[in-house]
Amino acid sequence: MTSRQQNLWKTKATALDRYRWLLLRERHGFAGSVFRFFRDAVIDYCFGFFAKLRLANPVDSSPCDFLLLQSAPRIIGLRRKKALISSLRERGYRLTETALPEHWDILAQRLLSPPPRTTPLRYYGYAAHAAWIVAHYQPRILLNDRNGSFYSPFLRLSLHQHQGILVHLAHATTVESSRRLGMNDYDYYFLFGPSSLASLQARKLRFGTSTAVLTGSHMIDQSYDLPPPDPTMRTVLVLGVGPDREKEAGFQRTYALLKEWATRTPHYQVLVKRHPRSAVPFWQDAADSLNNVTVLPKELNLAQALERACCVVNIMSNAVIEAGLAGRPVLYCNLSDDRDIFDQETFFGRALRTPEEFQCRINEIEADFPAEIEKARHFALFHLAHGSQGLNRTCQALENLLSGKTLPDDIEYAELSQTV
Repeated sequence: MTSRQQNLWKTKATALDRYRWLLLRERHGFAGSVFRFFRDAVIDYCFGFFAKLRLANPVDSSPCDFLLLQSAPRIIGLRRKKALISSLRERGYRLTETALPEHWDILAQRLLSPPPRTTPLRYYGYAAHAAWIVAHYQPRILLNDRNGSFYSPFLRLSLHQHQGILVHLAHATTVESSRRLGMNDYDYYFLFGPSSLASLQARKLRFGTSTAVLTGSHMIDQSYDLPPPDPTMRTVLVLGVGPDREKEAGFQRTYALLKEWATRTPHYQVLVKRHPRSAVPFWQDAADSLNNVTVLPKELNLAQALERACCVVNIMSNAVIEAGLAGRPVLYCNLSDDRDIFDQETFFGRALRTPEEFQCRINEIEADFPAEIEKARHFALFHLAHGSQGLNRTCQALENLLSGKTLPDDIEYAELSQTV
């Protein structure tokens, strides 16, 4: 083994320091970046120091074909990947689901193994937990969920010691500006579609390399192949934003606009599909005071919600892509200052900002319903490879990788280089 191979862990740690500094400089001045860099380093050094004292020996093994590593324990309860889990298990594979614990839990439970190579103290905790994950679960393919995770580079290195593969599953489009999307250190990066790849390629800061694969969404199946809606239904579905955004003034103004329109037009039914993490207090109050507003139950999935509506109101939710796939005309309504990351204005016109504009857009849709359905479906194809076959194509790609074959011929892929 060459000196370079022996020092991959150290080389990766040095590159991570550089990457994290550049991330800070994107948003902060020099002094602010220095403060934050050293603050984060102190936390990492403490984690690394105590990790060395809490190594597990020996490590019990529980081998599997696929290890689905969620970003946090609470995410498991949302069951966003239940279709993928069921599909792979039905094909006869051993799949284990777990989540990245907090640093304190890692130390308390001794979920740590010595990294295969010398690792600087700052990243020792990350490398040791990655080594423990690989030693304990011995996955042939690790399916990673957490964007921007500093465990990813060390998971990849540890997996390669055991001929394993690291696949990162995008759980949404990658068209937003989140700094976490700069992490690119995976063997394969399964993306929703062309827009996601173009956005990643355009980023100025990327850490690591990967093969970007346009598998489509693993959360989409044939249940979204819905018949065209009945334009006489006069039922609109509002796609709620996440709980953090619901607190922002711009999104609150948007919700208020939609409620005002609902108040003016009692002959339209307004259904609200909540974000999985939101209790939608605004819409719960609206439903108490307006007979034509209904908050859909959590158990109702997105496809079932779309089936009940003739058109969809979107502010800033990835679910608009599924709405387009299902052939539901879209009304883009947004009073926040956030950029239109989905390019909705290109397909559906500028953002609606008053109840009058909203009603005019409703009238446009009703005047030429077939054309609006086509617009919605073209929008979905812009963001989504393989349409409603995303789950099947994802499973097929994973099966090929597991058996050592190349990716299926009809799945596009491209090499995604690093900029650090």
